[in-house]
Amino acid sequence: MKTFTTAKSPKRQEKILHWRNEFEEQLHQMYWCELQLAQALPKLAKLATSYELTSAILAHLAVTENQIIRLIHVFDAIGERAVGQRCPELETMMTAHPDFEAIDSGYERDREIIASAQELMQFEVAAYGKLHLLAVNLNEDLAAEFLALAIKEEKNAFARLTEIKLSSIYFDAAS
Repeated sequence: MKTFTTAKSPKRQEKILHWRNEFEEQLHQMYWCELQLAQALPKLAKLATSYELTSAILAHLAVTENQIIRLIHVFDAIGERAVGQRCPELETMMTAHPDFEAIDSGYERDREIIASAQELMQFEVAAYGKLHLLAVNLNEDLAAEFLALAIKEEKNAFARLTEIKLSSIYFDAAS
């Protein structure tokens, strides 16, 4: 029969320390990602040609700015300084995207913008999901709450882009 004690075993303490280090590293990377996206979204909005896509991108910029603020609160809650750490995955995704200016204005450009934005959002959902799980495991309740909200926001933005892709852009292409 397994017995439980209130003292944490050295193995458990080691696991918690590993989770803490991973959580903090991922948090710094996510903060950097959101800062990069906050700079990129206005440029992307200017390149979009449909009103719906431009509006969705600008709405997501506001969401991204709120996510940055919430991440700063998470840093404060865990006693860390809000400093970004380069995220190689995001850098790779951002440099791999096509040159949107080289694509003719219209549904083709908007389609490429949506595809690229949705790829980034999938990355964000996965990254926030991992952070959320770590926050739950570490009993970081405020962080878990804020990270769960970010997951929901990214999924909603992804869904909105899908609606735009399936309605206005492809409708315009068929015309």
